[in-house]
Amino acid sequence: MAIGFSGIGSGNDWNTIINQLLQIESRPLNQLRSREQEIDQQISDYGLIKSAIDTFKSSVEELTTATGLAAFSTSTSDESVVTVSADENAAVSSYDIVVDHLASGDKLASSAYADSNTAVGTGTLSITVDGSTMNLTVDASNNTLAGLRDAINSAADNPGVAATILNEAGGSRLILTSQETGAANGFSVSFVDGDDGNNTDANGLSRLFYIGAGGDGLAEQVETAQDALLTIDGFTVNSASNTVTSAISGVSIGLVAAGSASIGITRDNTQIEEKIQGLVDAYNTVMDEFDAMEESSLGGDSSLRRMRQGFVDVLNQVATVDAADAYLFEIGITRDREGVLSLDSSDLADALVNDFDRVAQILTDETTGFANRFFNYADLLLDVGGVIDSKDESLNNQKDNVQTQIERAELRLDDYEKKLINQFAALDQTVAILQSTSSFLTSQLASIQNS
Repeated sequence: MAIGFSGIGSGNDWNTIINQLLQIESRPLNQLRSREQEIDQQISDYGLIKSAIDTFKSSVEELTTATGLAAFSTSTSDESVVTVSADENAAVSSYDIVVDHLASGDKLASSAYADSNTAVGTGTLSITVDGSTMNLTVDASNNTLAGLRDAINSAADNPGVAATILNEAGGSRLILTSQETGAANGFSVSFVDGDDGNNTDANGLSRLFYIGAGGDGLAEQVETAQDALLTIDGFTVNSASNTVTSAISGVSIGLVAAGSASIGITRDNTQIEEKIQGLVDAYNTVMDEFDAMEESSLGGDSSLRRMRQGFVDVLNQVATVDAADAYLFEIGITRDREGVLSLDSSDLADALVNDFDRVAQILTDETTGFANRFFNYADLLLDVGGVIDSKDESLNNQKDNVQTQIERAELRLDDYEKKLINQFAALDQTVAILQSTSSFLTSQLASIQNS
């Protein structure tokens, strides 16, 4: 701490002396500030450890269940008939599919009018889908094809019908289409005709959807709502949608057209290897983080060493499959002298082909599976009140204590500085007086000697 005080009366450089004394007195304060920086670094390093363990936990979580480990690829003999996909709930299998017809919704074309702005009459238009009815008042504000299209599409109680306009050679038509396929999503249209009072003829508002013979400009049923019909290995399946998800567990069948095709679900060992490689990489990453921290501010930290050893201890345990010991090396995971894990793709591929269930149990068994043990250990470390949380709380308490000591030391140093300035100011005045007296006496003695 530098100050701006020097001898005024005496001309002496008290500033240098005071600063030197303050530097000596500041040593405890400097030590406290260094300790605060050290604690900050430890808190930061523990944050890095926490992040690394959290990432590790997320990486192994998928391997804690058999469905998480599962991965499948699919095939179809004819994509123009069916497509297929599978999730983790599927099983290795194959099926013969025959599609009789696809699911569809109702599509109704109105009678033709000169254009979309031609008046169509007034009254009430009702549309019903699966028991839900929308009653639309048709008046001067919306009694055109364009007006009805907008009113139907924007209606809050629209039961599931989309309206569009088709401009064809015979004129403009209002097209109503079911928003969902399936027999249950077909719709019916009815009227209260305000023009002629007849709700079922080809005049007034009821002409809008009066079905004609075709080619006469009257309304036409373009499509009829129906469920898809198919067989799977000879068993009949009905589906309101052309995406069939409930017939085979974990398998989604997309219906494209009528016809026949075969589908297959096989285990995707490449994806499974990627998941297991993820565990290996996550373990190596978290151990590298521990090594890095031991070279930083946490070198010699006993909590850090215990956490690191915990991961090694899990690795050294054995799983239990069919009441017998099972080991990671059986699925191609080994550790070198430096403690680094590696995965042998060939060994894993053999294990997956020979006994997938054993591979799954070595990793996913709730009690002894390695993925579950790693996940539970990481969760324990990250839990509230766990090692990291407790260490973080301890370090923050230490920091608070050090900061309190710093504040007190700074106050003491300020008081000491003021005290020094006052003392040296008084000394400066005394020295100035003595110097003045000395000069006077020297002058008097010189006068006596010269007389």
